[in-house]
Amino acid sequence: MGAALGFGTSAVLARGGMQYFGSTTATLISLCSSAVVTMVIALMLHSSEIKSLPLEAFFWFFVAGLITFPGGRLLNFKAISLLGASRATSVISTSPLFAAFIAVLWGGESLNRFLIMGTLCVVGGIMIMVSQK
Repeated sequence: MGAALGFGTSAVLARGGMQYFGSTTATLISLCSSAVVTMVIALMLHSSEIKSLPLEAFFWFFVAGLITFPGGRLLNFKAISLLGASRATSVISTSPLFAAFIAVLWGGESLNRFLIMGTLCVVGGIMIMVSQK
């Protein structure tokens, strides 16, 4: 619930900030502030665990960071500026669909009826939300 509250609040705050500048500038400001806060908290709370991670873990976190932070945040903020915070957040909430697809394709997870039903519910809900005026 805390993550949902954080992401929801972030969308509304980003929309407010983008009244004064574009989504690219908003992304740069957001990335810099997020990186500093995250690194400080992580090092304060888990410095020994971070130091003990294998190099391969850093590689995967780095790749995930390249995809989600600059690319994902820029597209997220662009969607917020075009659609508004609530609609953009609904569309961005399709991430479980992509996570399920990638988990089955690359992660070796099994496709079962619950995954299929959940995917259909997410798609249906997003279609309803986006189609409303």
